[in-house]
Amino acid sequence: MRNHEIPAGHFAALAAGDGDAATVRLLRTAEYSGQLLRLRALLDARPPLDRDAYDLLAAAQAHAPGRVVDVLLYPHVTAWSAACLRRSRSAEAAGPDLAHFANVAVAAGIRAGLSFTAPAVVRDGMVGLPSLGRAEVGPSGGAGTATVRCAAGSVEISTADARVAVPADPRTDAPGWRGLRRLSVTAGGSTLDVHLDDLDPYRDNHRLGPADRLDDAAADAWRRTLDGAWRFIADDDPGRAAAMAAGLNALVPLATRGGRGGRRGLSATSTDAFGAVAITRPRDALLFAESLVHEFQHVKLCSLLGSVPLYADGPGERHYSPWRDDPRPLGGLLQGAYAYLGVTAFWGRRRGRLTGGDAAYGEYAFALWREQTAYAIGRLPASGRLTEAGERFVAGMRASLDRWADVPLPAAARRRAESTAADHALVWRLRNLRPDPDEVRRAAARWPSADPGPAFAAASLLPADVRPGTPGARSDLRALSLRDPAAFARLAAPGESSELAADLAQVRGRHDAAVASYRALIAAEPERPEPWAGLALSLLGRGRDDAATALAARPEVVAAVYLRIVQDDGISPDPVEVARWLAPAVRGDVPSGAPRWDASERRRGDVAVE
Repeated sequence: MRNHEIPAGHFAALAAGDGDAATVRLLRTAEYSGQLLRLRALLDARPPLDRDAYDLLAAAQAHAPGRVVDVLLYPHVTAWSAACLRRSRSAEAAGPDLAHFANVAVAAGIRAGLSFTAPAVVRDGMVGLPSLGRAEVGPSGGAGTATVRCAAGSVEISTADARVAVPADPRTDAPGWRGLRRLSVTAGGSTLDVHLDDLDPYRDNHRLGPADRLDDAAADAWRRTLDGAWRFIADDDPGRAAAMAAGLNALVPLATRGGRGGRRGLSATSTDAFGAVAITRPRDALLFAESLVHEFQHVKLCSLLGSVPLYADGPGERHYSPWRDDPRPLGGLLQGAYAYLGVTAFWGRRRGRLTGGDAAYGEYAFALWREQTAYAIGRLPASGRLTEAGERFVAGMRASLDRWADVPLPAAARRRAESTAADHALVWRLRNLRPDPDEVRRAAARWPSADPGPAFAAASLLPADVRPGTPGARSDLRALSLRDPAAFARLAAPGESSELAADLAQVRGRHDAAVASYRALIAAEPERPEPWAGLALSLLGRGRDDAATALAARPEVVAAVYLRIVQDDGISPDPVEVARWLAPAVRGDVPSGAPRWDASERRRGDVAVE
C-alpha cells in the first residue's frame, strides 16, 4: 500500500471546481487504500473481523480483483467499515456491526464467481448482500445466521425456515429476493450507471430517513428523471459528466418531504460513503441535475481532504453559511462554498438554454448562488486556519468563480436573488444571535420613553442546534413565482393574518398588506424569526425609514426587546414602532462570522454581508 499524492494538475482542476474522469479515478484509488487500511485495523480490533470471512474475501480477490474492488468500494460498505472502526476505538460496542463483514465477503465471493458455502448474518429477517440485493428469510425483527451456497453460478440462501434462490441477474426480483436496481442513462457520449439503493442496511449515513423499497412505477420515475437530469449535465459540461460517471455509484432515495415547488429538495453526501448521494424523490430533471452537481462536489472534496489537509481544526470558531440555518465550522463553510461553486457553474452554463419559467428561474438561481458563493469564499482566508494547500485551493475556487463575475443579469433576477439572500441572513441572525440580556432588560424598561439608551454591543452566537435544510417558505414562493407563474398566481391564503398571506404579499410586492400581516403574526408568536424577517423585508420594500433600518441592521435586538416588553408589561406593542424607537441604539458591530444585511450598503447589489 502506498501514500497517495494529488498531482498539481489534478489539484488545480479540483480547486477550480472541476476535475476530469482521471482525477476522480485517482481519488477512487486513494479511497480504496483507505478501505484496505480500515479492514486491516478491524482485523486487529476487539472483537476482530471473522477470519473465515476474511479468507473468503481474499480468495475472491485472488480470483477477480476488479469485482472485489467494486464490492469493497461500494459506498455503504465503506460507510459500514468506517462506523465499525470508530466504534472499536470508543466505548460503543462494534460487535453486531462487525458481523456484517460475513455478508460483505459473501457478496464478493458471488461477484467473483467462486463456488463456496458460507454463513451470512440475518438482520431484521433479511440477508443483505451489498451491491447485489436482499433475501427475505424470516419475520421482521428476526436475527440469526443463514447459509449461502454458491456453485456454478447458482446462489441459494437458506435458513431452517426459508430457502431463497437468487436469480441469475440479481438486479431482478424473485420470490424472497429483492434485487438492487441499477439505473443507466446516456447523453453527450457519457453513460451514468448507478445503483438505486433502497435496500442496504447501512445506507442511512445521515439519519435523514431513507425511503422504503420503491415499487416498479416509482423506480421508473427515478429513471426517467435521471435521464433528463443527465442530459442537462452532459450537454452543458461534458467534462463534469465524465467525472461524475467515473465516481457516482449509488443514489439513495430519502423519504419524501413536503414543500412548495422550486426547491431542490433534501440531499446529502457522507465522507464515509464515497460515490453515494442520498436525495428525496426529484421533482423534475432540472432541479435533480442541480442536486447531483451539488452533491458530487461534496464527494470530490470529501475524498480530497482524506489525502490533502486544507485547513487546521480549531475549537469554537463558527461562521455564517449562506445556505445553512446553523453556524458552521470552517470545514462546513468550505464544503458549502465548494458545492455552490459547482452549482453556480451549472446555472451559468444552463441559464441561456432554458425557456419559459425555467429561464427566469435559471437567471435567479445563477444570481443568487454566484453572490452567496462569493461571500463564502471571501470568508475562508480570513479564518487564518487554511494550510498552504488550502490557500492555493481557495485561490483556485475564487479564480474559477471570477470567470462568472461579469455575466450580465436581468434586474428582476438580481432583485429576487437579493431578497432571498437578505431573507436568509435576517432569519439566521434571529435564530442564532442573542443580544446581552441586561442590555435588553434595560432598553425594555425605558419603553416608550424618548430614549432607548446606549447602543447595543455585539450579540453572541448561540450553540448550534438547528438542523440543516430547513425550507424557507418565502424562498419557495419566489422560486414558484418564476418557474410556474400561473400556479403562483392561483395561490390564495385563508385570512389576512395567516403566514401564507403575509408571505404571498411580501413576495408579490404588496408591502403594506405584508406589514399588516406580519404585525399580527408577531403579536401572536413573537419568538418566531420568520415573521420578523418578513417584516424587515416588507418595511424596506416600502421605503427606508428608521424602523426598516433598525430591523435590517440588528433584527435580533429588536425582536428580543419586543419580547421583553411583552413579558414585563403584559402588552403587545406595535413591532414597527419598537423598531423605530430602537434605531439610535442598534448600530453596533456584529460578531465575527455573523452576517450583516443593510440595504443602505450597496455592495454586490443591495446586499452587504461582513
